[in-house]
Order: sequence, then C-alpha cells, then structure tokens
Amino acid sequence: MLFASLVVVTGFLGLLAKAAARARRRGISGSMTGPFDEMWHPTAAASHLEIQVQTERKKPLPSPEDL
Repeated sequence: MLFASLVVVTGFLGLLAKAAARARRRGISGSMTGPFDEMWHPTAAASHLEIQVQTERKKPLPSPEDL
C-alpha cells in the first residue's frame, strides 16, 4: 500500500513538472502564477502587469498633417 501511494504521489508531481515546463515554453505561465504573485510577491505582479500593458500598446498613427 505504501508503494502504491508513493507511485501515485510521484506520478502527480511528475505531471505537475511537465505542465509547468509546457507552460513556460508556450509563455502561458504568467497567467497561471498571477494570483500567487499578487499574494506573495506584489512587485512581481505589478511588473508583469506593466510588461503586459507595454506589449499590448500600439504605435500611434501619424496625423494627416504630418504627411
């Protein structure tokens, strides 16, 4: 029974590690760790939010007078 429990726990931890590696590769880990960053590391959450805003910001279009 102890061996089966160890196998289950080890398998679960292996799946978590695989999911974390996949999330990091695809760049989706920010959304997964966001709530934890806000609780335990607020400056990281603020930095992540600022980076996200800068990424979504678009270059302003030139005015017709500039042409």
